[in-house]
Amino acid sequence: MRRLVLLIVLLFAGPALAQGQSAPAGTYRGQVTSGGVLAPSMLTFLPEKRGGCYHVIDSTAGPYDGQLSDGEALGGGLYRFTWSDKFGTGTVTFAFKDGGSGFSGKWYFADQFAGVWLAKRAEGEDLPCKPIPVASLD
Repeated sequence: MRRLVLLIVLLFAGPALAQGQSAPAGTYRGQVTSGGVLAPSMLTFLPEKRGGCYHVIDSTAGPYDGQLSDGEALGGGLYRFTWSDKFGTGTVTFAFKDGGSGFSGKWYFADQFAGVWLAKRAEGEDLPCKPIPVASLD
């Protein structure tokens, strides 16, 4: 009887546990589509805050900072966040690989595909997250 109860608990709790997993913590260095071209970027995930922050070096617009919030696990190593910076707000979905050694992502602005985000874990580096002024939605 205990085995049956344990089996039932695992069947129903297993997917819930997988969905509730946090994105891998840490800092990642890579590239993101910005202004139509790939630009160097650095991103730090803070799972305890369901988000993080990023820094992009855009050759046209200059460097800028942004933040990630409202993180949610979609299962299978996929995570969705809301991004916000001086240019606006949208969503981004990251697919982590190899236990968090890197990710590939797609970001959206006004529900339209806007670009990719690719990065690998940057050991020993931290990007301090600070409050970021974001574009007004008015």
